[in-house]
Amino acid sequence: MRKGLSIFLFLFFCFNANINAQKKPKKNWINKEEDSKSDYQYKTHFYLALKEKSSENFDEALKHFIKCIKMNPLEAVSFYEAGLIYRSQNNLEKSLEYSKKAAEIEEENKWYLEFYSQNLYNRQEFFKAIKVYKKLIKNYPKNQDYYIQLADCYILLYKLKEAIKVYNNLEIQKGINPQLCIKKHRIYLDLKDFNSAIKELKKIISEYPEDKEAYVLLSDCYILNDDFDNAFEVLKKLAEIDPSSSSVHLTLADFYIKKGDTENYFKELEIVFLSSKIDVQIKIKKLIPLLQSLSEDTTLFPKTLQLCETLISVHVTHAMSHYIYADLLRSNGEEERALKQYKLVIKFDKNQKEAWSELLFLELQFQNYNDMIIESEQAIELFPTNPIFYYLNALANYNISNWEESIYPLETGASFIYNNNNLSSEMYSLLGGAYNELKKFIESDNAYEKALEYSPDNVQVLNNYAYYLSLRGENLEKAKQMSMKTIEMFPKEANYFDTYAWILYKMKNYKEAKIWMQKALDISESQTFYDHMADILTELGELEEAEGYRIIAPKHEDNE
Repeated sequence: MRKGLSIFLFLFFCFNANINAQKKPKKNWINKEEDSKSDYQYKTHFYLALKEKSSENFDEALKHFIKCIKMNPLEAVSFYEAGLIYRSQNNLEKSLEYSKKAAEIEEENKWYLEFYSQNLYNRQEFFKAIKVYKKLIKNYPKNQDYYIQLADCYILLYKLKEAIKVYNNLEIQKGINPQLCIKKHRIYLDLKDFNSAIKELKKIISEYPEDKEAYVLLSDCYILNDDFDNAFEVLKKLAEIDPSSSSVHLTLADFYIKKGDTENYFKELEIVFLSSKIDVQIKIKKLIPLLQSLSEDTTLFPKTLQLCETLISVHVTHAMSHYIYADLLRSNGEEERALKQYKLVIKFDKNQKEAWSELLFLELQFQNYNDMIIESEQAIELFPTNPIFYYLNALANYNISNWEESIYPLETGASFIYNNNNLSSEMYSLLGGAYNELKKFIESDNAYEKALEYSPDNVQVLNNYAYYLSLRGENLEKAKQMSMKTIEMFPKEANYFDTYAWILYKMKNYKEAKIWMQKALDISESQTFYDHMADILTELGELEEAEGYRIIAPKHEDNE
């Protein structure tokens, strides 16, 4: 029993030391000389409560504090401690009830009043909270926090002028404080009192001339008041104070463009674009209207191009920056440089589907078929249901005579096409050509028929299909009809005249074939045209003339 009592007494002194260290309210009963049985029980429960609280057994601690309250309802500390536990348990109603009781019992106690005011604030009982904060200010006039909290209550009740009075009283005591001035500035803005709002910011600048935030807010305030000239001057002053502030230069750029000063506009933007602190998306947002305006004002192109170059130099790995630059180069006819930029786009972001398309079409334009095959295979791996990449892969293989390798991507890609008859027709047209080169004529004809189902007026399909039939000497009447259709659609296309003439040749209609072949030669010259004319003339018995065409034929490059 003596051992247990020793431990208890040890805890007693420990807890008392802890209370004093935290400057918590004094307990009047500690130094009492008489120690009645009830007083002893009270102390026992209080010490046990502190013990459980120290061990974070808050439910048990609360039970002991409640017993203390029942034993002695005039001891404020038990209400205070119970209220703290209730608050930790998010029981704000109970916490308010007990903090109020503690403040009523010891109405001059700083800690109890603070706790009570906090609970009132949290419960949005601002009128009652105001009364408590006023009492705290009266008792402790040098405590800045009480003024701030009182003003907050007035603001939440939209008693803005009362809040300003509180801030002014605090300013009289403490002097000009930037935070207080900004608080008043915001209230004045809410009241639409721009002059007073501006005055508060000027007070800051007068006292603290290097306060950058005050300049920014002052500029914004002038803008809100439609005083753009003063806003502009403030920003120029800020740019002098802080020339590295890219955000200021960004705002200045907006002012210059509104004034029509494009020279200074681009100067400010260049500073902005050189800054790594400004988000790349903000820069891109500034670029978009410039890019859109280039179609109407080409004089802006050099400066816009320079901004793009600055953009990619700062944001080296940002795919969209390279994409924008690539598009700009391409619009200016600089396809080779654009090609390199598209390669960088997919390097930094392989999921840029449109960039893959642009890249592959440029590879096609430059006849970089081997690169085109590799890149289209990569695109297919990333976008396995996109038919255009299959088509471009097949087209690259076709152009280097990889007929067999073009079959699979064409047949596979065609299965992924949805509601695009033109692409379907092109797919099957190329498939027909590949099968023809492989001497698989049945498959070739089927593919061409499929192409015409999707696009009956696809002139390339009509011409190629007709020509291939003529070379085989099969379905010549059908070939003739298809060929005539191409001529009706394009009456000045030499290649279509040549196809029609050759079909007539195959049908042994040599005289008419000669007429149409001559029409082709009148428009254009090629080795194929001369060879065909020589063959036609030979069948007509005009051998000397035919020989003449054979002699001069090699001098002309084939335009087919």
